[in-house]
Amino acid sequence: MIAIISLIALVVAIAIGFWKNINVGLISLVFALFLGYYIGGIPINTIIGYWPIKLFIMTFGITLLFSIAKLNGTLEKISKTIIYQSRGRKVLIPIIFYVLALVIASVGPGNISTSALLLPIGLIIAYQTGISMLMMSTLIILGSIAGGLSPLAPNGIVALDLALINGVGDLGFRIFLNNVLAMTIFSFLLFIALGGLKLRGDHIEISKAGKFNKNQVITLISILVLVLWVIIGGVNVGFAGFTLSAILLILRVADQNEAISHVPWSTLLLICGTAVLIGVINELGGVTLLTTFLASLMNTHTAVPILAVLSGVMSIFSSAVGVVMPTLIPTTVNLSAELGNVVSPAVLTITIAVASHIVTMSPFSTMGALALASSPEVVDKKKLFKDLFIISFFALLFIALFLGFLVIIGYLN
Repeated sequence: MIAIISLIALVVAIAIGFWKNINVGLISLVFALFLGYYIGGIPINTIIGYWPIKLFIMTFGITLLFSIAKLNGTLEKISKTIIYQSRGRKVLIPIIFYVLALVIASVGPGNISTSALLLPIGLIIAYQTGISMLMMSTLIILGSIAGGLSPLAPNGIVALDLALINGVGDLGFRIFLNNVLAMTIFSFLLFIALGGLKLRGDHIEISKAGKFNKNQVITLISILVLVLWVIIGGVNVGFAGFTLSAILLILRVADQNEAISHVPWSTLLLICGTAVLIGVINELGGVTLLTTFLASLMNTHTAVPILAVLSGVMSIFSSAVGVVMPTLIPTTVNLSAELGNVVSPAVLTITIAVASHIVTMSPFSTMGALALASSPEVVDKKKLFKDLFIISFFALLFIALFLGFLVIIGYLN
């Protein structure tokens, strides 16, 4: 009975958070106290121990570094420099924004920060040049999502960390590469469907970005050092971020207080607070109960599509990184066993990670909301809201069929 109550508590915490517009992580901490301590009898110190300190340090360190890069204009200058390479050819601009979003998100800032950086620039250019606002929005978001599950990016760090903690193993670049493949194919289909090919032959004027100033050059070097240090040196990405941030602040390339204030504290609270509640739910048997229920709906052929739909639907109305992955990835080892190990925990984890992210252009999700907020005032935002919502369901259908197909041909196994 307490296992059922624990799962209901998670649903109620999410519902209250969205109904009252309060951070779900904060609500989750309250529920963790009453559910874990007063109902489940879990010691307070044990509940506190569910706070994912390793994940917190990694996410804080990397977002602090890129808040500095955003504040001093380095990321914007990089964007404009690359966009200039289109030489004014309209058909290349959405493609460049997709690739740019993928690259920037994958080296550290993650999907939300990258979308927040590029959407205002991209949507103004789209409006001025007559490029579809919906196409530009979705390609920037999908590019950000494609890079957002990199092992260097916050969401990728969360996915890999959850896989390790819950016994799935070290997935390395598997989540990232499969995510890039899915997002790129879906983006290509959207590009065609929304009239991208009709832009061939059209040209516009684009001004050159100009040279990087001293602070921007220093920041750019620090980003390159971060990538090499993590990939070659094997250092923890969070501590690398803290170290390089400290050096940049000592060199005064950005204001310390402003840089710290631009760290996405709300997202950190969402991720870590929800993780505490998930830890309590796991202790009380809720995760095992959910695993058994999911297994009852699946067979060897339908496991991946059903899990993809479940992950996507949950993500449309909640957070992929704060709610969906922490809730479902802990079920993958037991779920695989329930299915006779014909679908590995790694495949199930990849499915959850990719499917929960592809739908985040939904206006109920952060990046869909960013697209609405970033669009020029003259744009019909009600129509954009509806269109983004519709596209998110097409994305859900695509990912269920696509991942199911990859399993059938043996690519994911």
